[in-house]
Amino acid sequence: MQVNIEPLAPELEADIRQKLAANPFIKFVGITAPQLGKGFARFLLPFKPELANTIGLMQGGVIAALADEAVAYALYSLVADGETFNTVEMKINFLGAVKEGEVTAEAHIAKRGRTISLGEFEVRQADRLVAKGLCTYIHLTGKK
Repeated sequence: MQVNIEPLAPELEADIRQKLAANPFIKFVGITAPQLGKGFARFLLPFKPELANTIGLMQGGVIAALADEAVAYALYSLVADGETFNTVEMKINFLGAVKEGEVTAEAHIAKRGRTISLGEFEVRQADRLVAKGLCTYIHLTGKK
């Protein structure tokens, strides 16, 4: 996925990183975020046995959750403080299995709308494409 990554203002990046640090799911599975940008996020997740399915591969739902979180945090850089949003649809194609190592989810916002936003993502293990898809979010301004 080739995107032009615009850096965030330091205050905005600090705010997003504070949200990351407070996210119980991200802490639980061990996701890190080495890069954030305007409408962009790159998340890393190391394989561990607790994230595997019965046959020893990283469970597909974990890969999907990693992608969803990456797209959501890419979107945080484009919303007003206090604005909330929620995933309403996700389309994912699983293209490769993961049984060891680390996966990277790169996400960018293709369209930031007033009510609906669309994000694209790729999940890779090194240069190998593991999953690709789209997430749609609804903006819930004024609602929590």
